[in-house]
Amino acid sequence: MPLCETMPSDRPIRVLIIDDNRLDRRLYKQCLQNSAVWEFEFAEADSAIAGIEIAKTWLPDCTLLDFNLPDIDGIEALTRLRGDPNRLPCATVMLTAYGGEELAVRAMKAGASDYLPKGHLSADTLPHAVMNAIERFQLQQQIAQQQSALAIGERRHRILLEAIPQMVWSANAEGRVEYANRRWLEYTGLAVEEAALLGWDRLLHPEDVERTNSAWNRATESGATFEIEHRLRRSSDGSYRWHLVRAVPLRTSTGEVTNWLGTCTEIEDQKRAENATLEEQKLKGIGRLAGGVAHDFNNLLVCVLGGASCAMQSLPAAHPAQEMLRQVLLAGERLAELTRRMLAYAGKGYFRVEPTNVDQLVRDACESVRASIPETVRLEIRSSPAVPPVKTDSTHMRQAIVDLVLNAVEAIGEGSSGRISVHTAVVDIGEESIRTSGFGPAAITGKYVALEVRDTGCGMDEETRNKIFDPFFTTKFMGRGLGLAAVHGFVRSTGGGVQVDSTPGEGSRFRVLLPIVAAERPSLGKCG
Repeated sequence: MPLCETMPSDRPIRVLIIDDNRLDRRLYKQCLQNSAVWEFEFAEADSAIAGIEIAKTWLPDCTLLDFNLPDIDGIEALTRLRGDPNRLPCATVMLTAYGGEELAVRAMKAGASDYLPKGHLSADTLPHAVMNAIERFQLQQQIAQQQSALAIGERRHRILLEAIPQMVWSANAEGRVEYANRRWLEYTGLAVEEAALLGWDRLLHPEDVERTNSAWNRATESGATFEIEHRLRRSSDGSYRWHLVRAVPLRTSTGEVTNWLGTCTEIEDQKRAENATLEEQKLKGIGRLAGGVAHDFNNLLVCVLGGASCAMQSLPAAHPAQEMLRQVLLAGERLAELTRRMLAYAGKGYFRVEPTNVDQLVRDACESVRASIPETVRLEIRSSPAVPPVKTDSTHMRQAIVDLVLNAVEAIGEGSSGRISVHTAVVDIGEESIRTSGFGPAAITGKYVALEVRDTGCGMDEETRNKIFDPFFTTKFMGRGLGLAAVHGFVRSTGGGVQVDSTPGEGSRFRVLLPIVAAERPSLGKCG
């Protein structure tokens, strides 16, 4: 049903007539008053300025506006009727005795709801023209209100997307990013048009590419929700941080996927906390096992070594069994060393922790193994006499340095040329390093002595890096897998930690962090 037939009947329809011709105004009123359907009431003005003032207070439903007025023309009158909100207060029908299509177009562009030549007006046409103009005006108002509401809703939606702490993005059906909020743009450092297929080619950690692509392909083929945990590169520092990425498909009524709406939530801290908890539990569990085995093994070794020694003493020196017993004693000593390493890993070994000059330890340890290093491998020692004393067991620390250097030699490989660099420095350690470096439970932030062993060897992937401190894990055919485990356990037990950086084909860096003797901690600048 047309809107003009459903106008409220509780009051007449108000029509403001702005025309300087009194006879024309009377004619308009007669045409409208003769309507058998609608009731009208009128206000009149003989100039545009007067009519505009009346419209402000009388609030007409429709204005019949003459184009040729004594003060300003009808086009200018329409402009002034708009006022500050820049919209007409009511429907307006432009009337003129002269003019053609060009004037009609100008009037409609200026906001008139209709345009009528005065010579075509009658009691049949004018009421319908007025009501149709009112209907058209009200429809335009409704459309404008809806557009305004949509614009407000869109602004609120965008403000919400900018306010939430996650990175938010939307993509087309193929996964090409079409929108991203400020957090996404700042984190990735990409413009939306640079993102390509979700920007994965530029953002993903190389080790996460394959499984991410597989998960995305499964989601797009099935239309299921896409969800994955992977590492994304942060543009500000180039680091990769863990994110939970989730995207839901938006569908048409027929089920066809048209877009994806996704979020990236950083879970780096949660991941580290989970890994730290798991690592601590693993260390405690394996440590208890290693400690228990080592203690029982030690007790058995005492019997074996004691028995072998007594047998050697009770037999003549030329007895054929003497050589066999000497081999038993040698094997027992090697087993005792293995036991000490197991206890060191478990943190239950006997450590004589005292202030120690780590610079001298480095030189002594490197000189003791220099003869075992192939000529193709260059060993560089860069220690600093200014490094303060540290709290450690000098015997175990010397062995730890030896283990790290020999591990570097094996990483370079037999017959290959390379370089091993050992150096010391004072560094500042913050909470981030405490969480990621396997420190002992009582570790605190502050200054530590860093002992670094770098090599130009084969490097390690993430899977190997995550296992190198596990006891009995080794990548060597005949390795025992206790050297690095013992180093890690010993350093942790003295309140220190071990950092490892390694990339396949680019070598490795082991950095042992040792607590400085509290009374002698120097006030030095930050160095790394």
